[in-house]
This record gives sequence, structure tokens and C-alpha cells, in this order.
Amino acid sequence: MANSFYSHLAFIGPESNASISVLKEYLDAFYEDPEDGTQTEIVLENNQITITFDDGYNFYIYLAQEEHVNVEAVELADFNSEDYNENPFDAAKLRASTKRFEIWGDEDFDMDYFNDSLFILEQIEKFNDIIIFQNH
Repeated sequence: MANSFYSHLAFIGPESNASISVLKEYLDAFYEDPEDGTQTEIVLENNQITITFDDGYNFYIYLAQEEHVNVEAVELADFNSEDYNENPFDAAKLRASTKRFEIWGDEDFDMDYFNDSLFILEQIEKFNDIIIFQNH
């Protein structure tokens, strides 16, 4: 994932209402009637959502719940005071996080899908207790 485009980590706080299945519903609703007439396929399988556009471009969102998630959450809380959008966050909630959404896209050197990456993050931000970082 390190070389991916639009790569973000959305840590889910212990009191969050975040769910991969509800996120799929949000994305389905968002992409239901595109203004440009394109079709978008959204599939949830094995804790991963894959969003595929007409031209074959993909975004991926994986719900990670492995042990390393909390280790990395604690490290980020210790070394950061702002999220990806330069907003302060609750470090105690981040330290308690044991799961996160990992978001990334296929190569997009022309940035054709930049706005979609932001739309996806907006859908994730609908949940409470979400802290998002750009993954460098």
C-alpha cells in the first residue's frame, strides 16, 4: 500500500458507529445516480470494499483489525497533533483504536480521481470518532 495513490488510514475510535457494511451503503447511495452517466460497481467481500469505475479504475477500502493497528495508532498519537486535514484530534481516542479503514486507489498520475478520493473520505467522516491520516 505504500506506493498507492490516495492512501489514507481512517482510525476508528472505541465509541464509533463505523461499520464496513454501512460504509458500503453510504457509497452505494453516493454513486447511485451519477450526473455524468457512468456506472460504478461497489463490491464488499472479505472486509474489503472495491469501487470500480467504467474505465477500470479502482479504489479499495479495507477494514483492518489486526494487532498492528493499535500499535500504529499509539505511534501516530505520540508523534502527531493534527489529522490529514490539519485539525487537532483526541489523542486518547486514537490510542484506544484497534481498527481502521485503509483506503487507497490505483495509479492516477493525471489525478482524474482526486475528487472521488475526497468524496470517499467524506462518506467515512459520516461516522463518529473517526481520525484520518494521509498514509505516506
